[in-house]
Amino acid sequence: MPSVPVLSLPRVYHVGTLDPALRGVLHRSSQEGPCLSVSLCPESWVGIARLGGSPLFALERDEAAFLDVLAALRDPELRDVIVRWAESEGLIALREQYKAWRYDDETEEWSHFLFDARQQAEAEVDEFADGPDGGPAVEPHMGHVATEELARRLGCGPVDSLFAIDFAAILWAREAAPHYLGRTLDGVWFAEDYAPERLSAPRGGIFPEILSAWTALPVVWADVDDEEYLEAMPEAVLFPLAGSATPAPSAI
Repeated sequence: MPSVPVLSLPRVYHVGTLDPALRGVLHRSSQEGPCLSVSLCPESWVGIARLGGSPLFALERDEAAFLDVLAALRDPELRDVIVRWAESEGLIALREQYKAWRYDDETEEWSHFLFDARQQAEAEVDEFADGPDGGPAVEPHMGHVATEELARRLGCGPVDSLFAIDFAAILWAREAAPHYLGRTLDGVWFAEDYAPERLSAPRGGIFPEILSAWTALPVVWADVDDEEYLEAMPEAVLFPLAGSATPAPSAI
């Protein structure tokens, strides 16, 4: 039986307005979908997301719990539970795509973009480029793509196929996880590498319907210490996934 990695984060930080009417004025979309974006390294996110001049708030709630999304998706059993639920809800669909490989000389790592058409993928690579281990720079790939239903349930525009599973996991945490855990989660957490120079840092999101349970306090930027906040980051606690034999019913 898989376990669900849950993080206890009673204090997180949000850069920007708390007024939902102004959501999307600066950025039309969010990596956290419908959630209020939060982090433990607000100063770093000011630079990454170009939020200079924005106000800063500390958000506090005892017993707050977040799904550790990346840890959840690294567990093959739990990933399968999330994917099967998302498929049953019509949020994602399996489809042939094309990977366009790209090598980063600075990080010395391979990465790829996904495209629905081979011509789109080929337009992104050099004519004589190779992929990993001398393979083709463009290759077919069976993967999950986001559906219109996923975008509708998130309340946002079209979802990039590269992030279809991530966004499906957000909805799983919001709608299905309470069925398994016997409690509501406050939001989701993405424990990305802390590398602001590569536009990467840990981040999370609070579900909009839970936000009223949090206390928001203004914070003076001079008092911010990203390193101190990140050092206090707890380890995820694993909770058994009860009743995981069948997909949980949708909350919507």
